[in-house]
Amino acid sequence: MTTIENIQACVDLRVPQRLPVFSLSQEFDAAYCGLRYADYIRDAETVVACQLRCIEAFGWDWCWLHLDDTLEFEPLGVGVKGGENVVPATTAYLPFDRQTLASLRVPDPRRSARMPLLLEAIAEVRAARGDQTCVTGRVAAPFSAVTLLFGMAETYLALMDDPQLVRDALQFAEEQALSWGLAQIEAGAHAIWYGDCNASTHLLSPAMFADWALEPCKRVCAAFKKAGAFVFLHNSEDRLDGLRMQALTEPSALSSGPGIDRATVAAEFAGRLCTLGNVDPIALLQNDTPEAVAAETERQVRLMAKGGMILNSGECVPREAKVENLRALHDTARRTWQALQEH
Repeated sequence: MTTIENIQACVDLRVPQRLPVFSLSQEFDAAYCGLRYADYIRDAETVVACQLRCIEAFGWDWCWLHLDDTLEFEPLGVGVKGGENVVPATTAYLPFDRQTLASLRVPDPRRSARMPLLLEAIAEVRAARGDQTCVTGRVAAPFSAVTLLFGMAETYLALMDDPQLVRDALQFAEEQALSWGLAQIEAGAHAIWYGDCNASTHLLSPAMFADWALEPCKRVCAAFKKAGAFVFLHNSEDRLDGLRMQALTEPSALSSGPGIDRATVAAEFAGRLCTLGNVDPIALLQNDTPEAVAAETERQVRLMAKGGMILNSGECVPREAKVENLRALHDTARRTWQALQEH
């Protein structure tokens, strides 16, 4: 089976021949290749060279091409502070008013700002790796997109002060998400990492998620799946009531944050929805030992023996993570899965 076929088996709630092993390691990858993050995202050639080197060094089954949180919003006037992967300062957001919203137009992903950089990187990695590696692009889900355009505080205030403005902004964000994601799929992405962290229960109650975030997220998710891509929804969620609500958007697989135990997620969604594993990137991959990483990895992989799950870090792996810990994650997962299949 190819990597893509193994992922499809997980999405179909079957047992894959080879367990897909991912890591949200892009910041770590840049550091591993001796690059400042601002240099890593400078051009597609650098991104591709770094990713291919890390796939070879660590054996990941995907290539996570994220770049930064506001890539698709830069053409609309939102910038990334200092060229790093950080959410911009409040002063960098757009004014959240009717006049500003009416002036916005969905940018052309093939021509606008740095959006073509990601499309080029996707195409080049797909050409180099084919179906050996799940080439994964990224899109902000509509609710989170509104917060990344106008700021979180302004968005949450508008929910009370001008709900129609928020609904109109969500409609624009949905149109942009569709344009941006479909362009990545056309460029060669097998999957879309669909981020909606600003709609997690850290910030919205499940009822508010149902009122504001669910339906736009679900419509975009359906369009990406119809176009032939996997959709990995990530809200960095650590509560079951939040995950249950987010599952209603019907992604290919639902990713949980590191704050909820993998056994809890496995028990909740077994036989219903594929889920992505959530190894803690800071407590384990940055701050603990290879032995501790190996023990947690083995525990999680054993939970995955019945299928329908993919191993991943629960959030972004920091550049300060230890090389030996990332290797322990991969090697232990492979060794444990092989032993499970032999028995």
